[in-house]
Amino acid sequence: MTTILKNRTLQTLVGANFLATLGISLFNIILLTYAKSFAQSQWLVSVVSVAEVCPFMFNIVMGRLADQTRAKARLQIVTKFIQAGLYLILAQLINQHTVGIFYLVVLCNVMSTLCGNYGSSLFNITMQNRIAAADRQQAYGINQSVGTIMSPVGQALGVFVLAVTHDYALAGYVNATTFLLAALWLLAGYRQITVPFMTTKKAPFRSVWRTASQVIYAATAMPTVSFLGIIMLLNVVSMSLDGVLNLYLLRLTPKWGLPYATVVLVVNIVFVIGNVLGGITKRTWADRLTLRQLTFLTTLMTGMTYVMLLVWPTLPGIVLAILVAMFFTGKLDPKMYALITMKVTPNMTGSVLGLISTVVTIAAPAGSTSIVLLYNLAGPAWAFSVAIVLALIVSGWTLLTGRLHKQIVHVE
Repeated sequence: MTTILKNRTLQTLVGANFLATLGISLFNIILLTYAKSFAQSQWLVSVVSVAEVCPFMFNIVMGRLADQTRAKARLQIVTKFIQAGLYLILAQLINQHTVGIFYLVVLCNVMSTLCGNYGSSLFNITMQNRIAAADRQQAYGINQSVGTIMSPVGQALGVFVLAVTHDYALAGYVNATTFLLAALWLLAGYRQITVPFMTTKKAPFRSVWRTASQVIYAATAMPTVSFLGIIMLLNVVSMSLDGVLNLYLLRLTPKWGLPYATVVLVVNIVFVIGNVLGGITKRTWADRLTLRQLTFLTTLMTGMTYVMLLVWPTLPGIVLAILVAMFFTGKLDPKMYALITMKVTPNMTGSVLGLISTVVTIAAPAGSTSIVLLYNLAGPAWAFSVAIVLALIVSGWTLLTGRLHKQIVHVE
């Protein structure tokens, strides 16, 4: 790990991500608080929630643009300056407490997210070109861990700024500053993030699915539809866990005789620790697993967490189950990105990863929201049972793709 941390390219990219994640998470909590301050708060909070997800549906377009960008390093820097500028504009508007201004603020945030997603595609291309294939999984894991750590830090900072100053504009200025610093950090490491532009014939947009199918099968040994379906359902089960757990702890903490806020803090810390340990460690037995095996274990352990909530809801049991599930989750995404960037040609990296992100993003929030809604309407037992069934479906689907792959290889 010491060796990869000395890599100047990784230092430059992760340092910028550190600052950008701080700003993004800070303003997301500010925007929700801003929406709640209006009379029609329920509708406006829903608008914010939808607006946070919608930009990710265009990741395939952002990835395509990144593939076609010649000056990739320069545009990574430019996007951060643009995001800083958008939040400066937002800071000038946000204290004018009208619904019209609210929608303008949301629009600025959406445009910033689109810029950030374009920058993320450029980031993936840079990682593919500048980080050795053998180190790529750990590099992605370190970057993911930084995001995992900084997200709650940014939220806490946002709450603190608002509690102390009651000034939404100040939060906008702080956010603009984080993106400005991220741009300057990338500018300082410009030589470390430059990548050559491949002067290959531009592939037609309709070829993205065909290329993605070939790459996904080569990287994962799973058919494309199965791979995307499995990842999509796994995200539904994983993303639901935090929401239903926070609700269920409202029932459990009085029985345990513990303060709700303290237990939520402990659980959130365990989420972070598990994810970070999975992301930064290397050469563990889990790293020797195939992506299919890792997907199966991640699903199994996430499902076991729901079983624990349903059958034996004790704090030590829940904490242990979450720690193990998050450890495997922390391994999964970096391994997936590393394998795909090993198989895809550099002129299609953004498009293929953007397609995967778009497909998964479309369904996962709706599915996870449905489980939380089911909790509120029918109770925890029903919500946990549905999540367990989904986990079993994903586990069975994953095992089935493995058997089919073995049969195909045997026939060949």
